[in-house]
Amino acid sequence: MALPVFVTAGLLAVPVLRNHARGQLRAVALAIVGFVYFGWMFGHVAFLANARHAYAYLLYLLFAVELNDVAAFLAGKLFGRHALRSNTSPKKTWEGSLGALAVSLALPWVLWFTFPHLGPQDLLAAGLIVGVGAQLGDLAVSVLKRDLGVKDLGSLIPGHGGILDRTDSLIYVAPLFFHYLRYRHDLNPL
Repeated sequence: MALPVFVTAGLLAVPVLRNHARGQLRAVALAIVGFVYFGWMFGHVAFLANARHAYAYLLYLLFAVELNDVAAFLAGKLFGRHALRSNTSPKKTWEGSLGALAVSLALPWVLWFTFPHLGPQDLLAAGLIVGVGAQLGDLAVSVLKRDLGVKDLGSLIPGHGGILDRTDSLIYVAPLFFHYLRYRHDLNPL
Protein backbone atom coordinates (compact mmCIF):
# COMPACT_ATOMS: atom_id res chain seq x y z
CA MET A 1 0.00 0.00 0.00
CA ALA A 2 2.98 2.33 0.46
CA LEU A 3 4.19 1.80 -3.10
CA PRO A 4 2.67 5.07 -4.46
CA VAL A 5 4.74 7.07 -1.96
CA PHE A 6 8.00 5.45 -3.06
CA VAL A 7 7.21 5.63 -6.77
CA THR A 8 6.16 9.29 -6.51
CA ALA A 9 9.34 10.11 -4.59
CA GLY A 10 11.39 8.33 -7.26
CA LEU A 11 9.63 10.07 -10.13
CA LEU A 12 10.14 13.46 -8.47
CA ALA A 13 13.82 12.67 -8.03
CA VAL A 14 14.42 12.04 -11.76
CA PRO A 15 14.50 15.74 -12.84
CA VAL A 16 16.66 16.55 -9.80
CA LEU A 17 19.17 13.85 -10.71
CA ARG A 18 19.11 14.94 -14.35
CA ASN A 19 19.51 18.59 -13.24
CA HIS A 20 16.66 19.55 -15.56
CA ALA A 21 13.82 21.85 -14.44
CA ARG A 22 12.13 23.33 -17.53
CA GLY A 23 9.03 21.41 -18.64
CA GLN A 24 9.32 18.76 -15.96
CA LEU A 25 6.04 19.43 -14.14
CA ARG A 26 3.92 17.98 -16.93
CA ALA A 27 6.20 14.99 -17.47
CA VAL A 28 6.38 14.14 -13.78
CA ALA A 29 2.63 14.71 -13.25
CA LEU A 30 1.78 12.43 -16.18
CA ALA A 31 4.15 9.76 -14.89
CA ILE A 32 2.61 9.91 -11.42
CA VAL A 33 -0.96 9.78 -12.78
CA GLY A 34 0.04 6.92 -15.07
CA PHE A 35 1.53 4.92 -12.24
CA VAL A 36 -1.26 5.58 -9.72
CA TYR A 37 -4.14 5.08 -12.13
CA PHE A 38 -2.87 2.28 -14.33
CA GLY A 39 -0.45 0.61 -11.95
CA TRP A 40 -1.54 0.98 -8.37
CA MET A 41 -5.32 1.24 -8.84
CA PHE A 42 -5.47 -1.63 -11.34
CA GLY A 43 -3.15 -3.60 -9.03
CA HIS A 44 -6.08 -3.93 -6.63
CA VAL A 45 -7.46 -6.61 -8.94
CA ALA A 46 -4.40 -8.67 -7.98
CA PHE A 47 -4.97 -7.87 -4.29
CA LEU A 48 -8.50 -9.27 -4.67
CA ALA A 49 -7.07 -12.38 -6.31
CA ASN A 50 -5.41 -13.19 -2.98
CA ALA A 51 -8.61 -12.88 -0.95
CA ARG A 52 -10.38 -15.80 0.69
CA HIS A 53 -13.33 -15.53 -1.75
CA ALA A 54 -11.23 -14.41 -4.72
CA TYR A 55 -13.21 -16.13 -7.45
CA ALA A 56 -16.53 -14.73 -6.23
CA TYR A 57 -15.16 -11.21 -5.90
CA LEU A 58 -13.28 -11.14 -9.20
CA LEU A 59 -16.03 -12.73 -11.29
CA TYR A 60 -18.60 -10.44 -9.73
CA LEU A 61 -16.50 -7.35 -10.43
CA LEU A 62 -15.72 -8.31 -14.02
CA PHE A 63 -19.35 -9.14 -14.76
CA ALA A 64 -20.86 -6.21 -12.81
CA VAL A 65 -18.62 -3.56 -14.35
CA GLU A 66 -19.30 -4.73 -17.90
CA LEU A 67 -23.02 -5.09 -17.22
CA ASN A 68 -23.04 -1.56 -15.81
CA ASP A 69 -21.50 -0.29 -19.04
CA VAL A 70 -24.03 -2.16 -21.19
CA ALA A 71 -26.95 -1.01 -19.02
CA ALA A 72 -25.82 2.62 -19.28
CA PHE A 73 -25.59 2.31 -23.06
CA LEU A 74 -29.00 0.62 -23.46
CA ALA A 75 -30.85 2.88 -21.01
CA GLY A 76 -29.23 5.90 -22.65
CA LYS A 77 -30.24 4.75 -26.13
CA LEU A 78 -33.81 3.95 -25.07
CA PHE A 79 -34.56 6.79 -22.66
CA GLY A 80 -31.68 9.26 -22.90
CA ARG A 81 -32.64 12.88 -23.29
CA HIS A 82 -30.42 14.84 -20.90
CA ALA A 83 -26.64 14.99 -21.28
CA LEU A 84 -24.73 13.80 -18.22
CA ARG A 85 -21.44 15.61 -18.90
CA SER A 86 -21.56 17.14 -22.38
CA ASN A 87 -17.96 18.40 -22.42
CA THR A 88 -16.51 15.16 -21.10
CA SER A 89 -18.56 12.46 -22.81
CA PRO A 90 -21.25 13.95 -25.07
CA LYS A 91 -23.26 10.75 -25.65
CA LYS A 92 -23.71 9.82 -21.98
CA THR A 93 -27.06 10.74 -20.46
CA TRP A 94 -28.57 11.02 -16.99
CA GLU A 95 -31.12 8.40 -17.98
CA GLY A 96 -28.36 5.99 -19.01
CA SER A 97 -26.53 6.67 -15.77
CA LEU A 98 -29.61 6.01 -13.65
CA GLY A 99 -30.39 2.84 -15.61
CA ALA A 100 -26.86 1.57 -15.01
CA LEU A 101 -27.12 2.43 -11.31
CA ALA A 102 -30.42 0.53 -11.02
CA VAL A 103 -28.96 -2.58 -12.67
CA SER A 104 -25.81 -2.34 -10.53
CA LEU A 105 -27.87 -2.07 -7.33
CA ALA A 106 -29.96 -5.14 -8.28
CA LEU A 107 -27.08 -7.38 -9.42
CA PRO A 108 -25.52 -8.16 -6.01
CA TRP A 109 -28.90 -9.40 -4.76
CA VAL A 110 -29.25 -11.66 -7.81
CA LEU A 111 -25.74 -13.03 -7.27
CA TRP A 112 -25.89 -13.22 -3.48
CA PHE A 113 -25.45 -17.00 -3.67
CA THR A 114 -21.87 -16.47 -4.90
CA PHE A 115 -20.86 -14.64 -1.72
CA PRO A 116 -23.36 -15.58 1.02
CA HIS A 117 -20.97 -14.32 3.72
CA LEU A 118 -21.87 -10.74 2.77
CA GLY A 119 -24.78 -9.05 4.49
CA PRO A 120 -27.49 -6.83 2.99
CA GLN A 121 -25.51 -3.63 3.70
CA ASP A 122 -22.54 -5.16 1.85
CA LEU A 123 -24.73 -5.94 -1.16
CA LEU A 124 -26.00 -2.37 -1.20
CA ALA A 125 -22.44 -1.05 -0.92
CA ALA A 126 -21.23 -3.36 -3.72
CA GLY A 127 -24.04 -2.12 -5.96
CA LEU A 128 -23.25 1.52 -5.20
CA ILE A 129 -19.51 1.02 -5.67
CA VAL A 130 -20.04 -0.50 -9.11
CA GLY A 131 -23.01 1.70 -10.09
CA VAL A 132 -21.29 4.98 -9.28
CA GLY A 133 -17.62 3.99 -9.46
CA ALA A 134 -17.79 2.37 -12.90
CA GLN A 135 -19.34 5.47 -14.41
CA LEU A 136 -16.84 7.76 -12.69
CA GLY A 137 -14.01 5.58 -13.98
CA ASP A 138 -15.33 5.82 -17.52
CA LEU A 139 -15.78 9.59 -17.24
CA ALA A 140 -12.32 10.05 -15.67
CA VAL A 141 -10.68 8.40 -18.68
CA SER A 142 -12.94 10.45 -20.97
CA VAL A 143 -11.47 13.59 -19.39
CA LEU A 144 -7.97 12.37 -20.25
CA LYS A 145 -9.01 11.44 -23.79
CA ARG A 146 -10.64 14.83 -24.41
CA ASP A 147 -7.57 16.62 -23.13
CA LEU A 148 -5.39 14.53 -25.47
CA GLY A 149 -7.81 15.05 -28.36
CA VAL A 150 -8.48 11.35 -29.03
CA LYS A 151 -11.75 9.44 -29.26
CA ASP A 152 -10.39 6.01 -28.34
CA LEU A 153 -7.23 4.90 -26.58
CA GLY A 154 -6.63 2.11 -29.06
CA SER A 155 -8.13 0.31 -32.03
CA LEU A 156 -8.03 -3.30 -30.89
CA ILE A 157 -11.83 -3.60 -30.76
CA PRO A 158 -13.40 -1.73 -33.73
CA GLY A 159 -16.04 0.71 -32.49
CA HIS A 160 -15.10 0.15 -28.84
CA GLY A 161 -11.53 1.45 -28.70
CA GLY A 162 -8.66 -0.35 -27.05
CA ILE A 163 -8.20 -2.42 -23.94
CA LEU A 164 -8.15 0.65 -21.71
CA ASP A 165 -11.49 1.80 -23.11
CA ARG A 166 -12.96 -1.56 -21.98
CA THR A 167 -11.27 -1.66 -18.56
CA ASP A 168 -11.36 1.98 -17.41
CA SER A 169 -14.33 1.33 -15.13
CA LEU A 170 -12.69 -1.72 -13.56
CA ILE A 171 -9.53 0.26 -12.83
CA TYR A 172 -11.61 2.77 -10.87
CA VAL A 173 -13.91 0.27 -9.12
CA ALA A 174 -11.32 -2.34 -8.06
CA PRO A 175 -9.66 -0.26 -5.30
CA LEU A 176 -13.00 0.99 -3.99
CA PHE A 177 -14.38 -2.55 -3.82
CA PHE A 178 -11.18 -3.99 -2.34
CA HIS A 179 -10.88 -1.40 0.43
CA TYR A 180 -14.56 -1.66 1.30
CA LEU A 181 -14.26 -5.44 1.66
CA ARG A 182 -10.97 -5.10 3.51
CA TYR A 183 -12.58 -2.71 5.97
CA ARG A 184 -15.70 -4.86 6.51
CA HIS A 185 -14.40 -8.42 6.13
CA ASP A 186 -11.27 -10.49 6.53
CA LEU A 187 -9.69 -10.82 3.09
CA ASN A 188 -6.83 -13.07 4.15
CA PRO A 189 -6.30 -16.23 2.11
CA LEU A 190 -7.37 -19.54 3.62
